[in-house]
Amino acid sequence: MLARKSQLNAKKPSALSTTMERSRLMQARTLAQRRNDHEEVAQIDAKLAEFIAAQPQKEEPVDLLAKVNERNRKANMEAVRKAELAEAERKRRERKLAASGTATPVDPSARLKIKPRLFDIATPTSRPGTPATNAATPAQVTSRPISPMPPLPVPALAANGSSKSFEARVFESIEIDLGDF
Repeated sequence: MLARKSQLNAKKPSALSTTMERSRLMQARTLAQRRNDHEEVAQIDAKLAEFIAAQPQKEEPVDLLAKVNERNRKANMEAVRKAELAEAERKRRERKLAASGTATPVDPSARLKIKPRLFDIATPTSRPGTPATNAATPAQVTSRPISPMPPLPVPALAANGSSKSFEARVFESIEIDLGDF
């Protein structure tokens, strides 16, 4: 069956058939060496040399990589040239639109123009539209040291003699420590 297959593929040997043939010749050479048949070893060496000479030489990997690099370099140069032409055309169209007085098209990828605002000590703590709290001015606010102790109990009557609502007393008695955040 192999003989018939090799006869059919004699005109165009495949990679498998060439490998099989070389392997068969190497086995025959090893067998001839073990039998000390020097004439047969010489004949097989001649066949191997002829077989190797008949095979097309493969290109070196370095040459192959050099060709790939050159092809990629040419493709990159072409892509850059096309991009430069497209950019020049875009700029020409923008100049033409600017000269005619029409608005330039908006670039959606452009950064937004903003005016930064700096907040420091000079900036007031409350701005217009901020709801007023019970402590209307900073002069009325008394700073209380932060302590782990609960706040002092709120008297039931205020200084002017009127009683405060329950919600107002609860609101005044709550102290939130945001120092850990």
